[in-house]
Amino acid sequence: MTRPIGRREALRAALRAGMGVAGLGAGSALLAACGAEGETGEPAAPTTTDPLAPPSPVRTPTPDAPVRRVVALSSADLDVLTALEVKPRAAWAEDGTGPRPWRDASAPPAPDWDGPGPPTLRALLPLGAEAFALAAADLSPAQLRAYEQLATVIADPAGRPLWRDHLELVGEAVDRDPAPAAATADEALGDWVRGQRRLGVEGLVVVLGTGARPDTQVATLAASAPLSRAITDLGFGIHAHGEPVPYRELRRRGVQVVRVDPRNADLVAAVRQPSVLSLPWALGELVRGRRPA
Repeated sequence: MTRPIGRREALRAALRAGMGVAGLGAGSALLAACGAEGETGEPAAPTTTDPLAPPSPVRTPTPDAPVRRVVALSSADLDVLTALEVKPRAAWAEDGTGPRPWRDASAPPAPDWDGPGPPTLRALLPLGAEAFALAAADLSPAQLRAYEQLATVIADPAGRPLWRDHLELVGEAVDRDPAPAAATADEALGDWVRGQRRLGVEGLVVVLGTGARPDTQVATLAASAPLSRAITDLGFGIHAHGEPVPYRELRRRGVQVVRVDPRNADLVAAVRQPSVLSLPWALGELVRGRRPA
């Protein structure tokens, strides 16, 4: 019987074929292996004496040797580690790593870095990280490859994953069962869905702004945004418009119009990348006190 190809084998095969991060198919939730590979599939040894040169062979998570010393590089990745009851060695996020309405834990230690953008390799080197959790981080392919020079990268090459894929991705890397956290989120999301159905809601439109009069032109969240995809997964339609439209045109029968106020930092963070912890909270906040037309 032919053994099914697992995530790790598929990724290594892709790397041997010369496929970059952007070339991996949509929907793949893979652990990006570190460094360049040669014909044998083994990581190439560094040819520099730079103290930032990666170890050889570079570490990758395996079932018998999961990563333990993890550094989170986004707020949503910190959420997932928190849900999995994994204490990160350190954490950094552009929008902060302190307590949130959905996350009570105090901020973990932070890298010695106060510059613009994510920390440099030199700032991260003293942490002794085995892996960086950055599936929800805003990184270019070049930045992703740079982090791979120092430790294993826990990321989805297809882009930002939905909350469940994100949870399973990190859970596999750190050898933690994602089922309990997923069940808690599913229960909260199920309650939200039933509440909206009782109100006759069939779809939602997410307005981005501080408020609007009936004739005010307003922008709406794209259907491809992580929050929109999460709402669609729950069985509701998303009404998105490529151009600003008058607010009055959004009010339709069975459509719940909700608003993301850019001044609400917590809501903006949760909408930007919903996680297993932040998604139920964000959905509750968005519909609080609202009814469909």
